[in-house]
Amino acid sequence: MVKSIYESKIIMLNKTQLKNRVVLAHRGFSDRTAHTKYRENSKEACSESSRKKYIDIIELDVRKSSDGILYCYHGDLFAYHIILKLPLPFSLIKKIYNVNTLKEVLGVINPKKRIFLDIKDVSITRDDILKHFRGISFKEVILGNKSVRYLNRFVDMPTGFVKVLNGNVLCNFYNPEKLRRSGFRYFEVVFAFQVNPRIFKKVQQSDLVFCVSGLGFFSESAYWRIIERYEIAHVSSDFIG
Repeated sequence: MVKSIYESKIIMLNKTQLKNRVVLAHRGFSDRTAHTKYRENSKEACSESSRKKYIDIIELDVRKSSDGILYCYHGDLFAYHIILKLPLPFSLIKKIYNVNTLKEVLGVINPKKRIFLDIKDVSITRDDILKHFRGISFKEVILGNKSVRYLNRFVDMPTGFVKVLNGNVLCNFYNPEKLRRSGFRYFEVVFAFQVNPRIFKKVQQSDLVFCVSGLGFFSESAYWRIIERYEIAHVSSDFIG
């Protein structure tokens, strides 16, 4: 079957123009192939992403066990919405899901990369985060959550720590300028309906970086169509072959 011009252009974007993009390794994966080789948020996945020159940001889904240990895991729908909401000790979580601690994962990542901590447990505190970065540094540490109120707890952060509003279906109703003054650097949308000229212009004028996650897109073509239309530099690894 002959590929359409648009399909060919997508392949070109994926393979030869990534140097013009800022690519986020979603759940630690460098591309779609990595999904078949590694566990999400694992040391192995993040180590590979760390070696890829085209990967600039490595995303980690961070949770906290009942005994206070930060670990990296997103989980399927059942785990995400039910099991991981329970107060479980790390030893049991490790036994069930074979997860790595945040400390273990950070230990395999190149310090020249940016780290995106997608915080899934709002019981995680400023001190919980900072103690994991004592003695180590990265190009940037991005703190993310869908709740602006929660992220605003992270005040007086060291240089190199910034915030991102991510996963919030109502993000278009926030004031980008106010977010920037509160220490936000990135504005990430998840669904195609959240991308429109009005919000894109407002975010740019506020000096925030507009990012588009691949999570809410059901096809590669739909995702790259949005990326190209708005000339968005920050992209996800979800649709990289």
